[in-house]
Amino acid sequence: MKITINKNQQRINFKKHIWTIIEIAKQTANKGMDGFNYTIPRNEGISAYTLIDAVEKETEHSVYGGYKCISNGIIKFSIRD
Repeated sequence: MKITINKNQQRINFKKHIWTIIEIAKQTANKGMDGFNYTIPRNEGISAYTLIDAVEKETEHSVYGGYKCISNGIIKFSIRD
């Protein structure tokens, strides 16, 4: 049995997670809160550290997660003013 991995689908899923986090950040900021949690995607080939870096880059570091914010399968993101 040969197992194949669709790299394009992995890339699409990764981008979906990034934009989902950004949408959650927008909604959280509109509520006046400064943080939220996001469950680390499992079995998708996505590293939590890579996800944090990508979100920070896309939001120009206004949403950040730091590596110490990972625990029990959850990333704690914070929103800067």
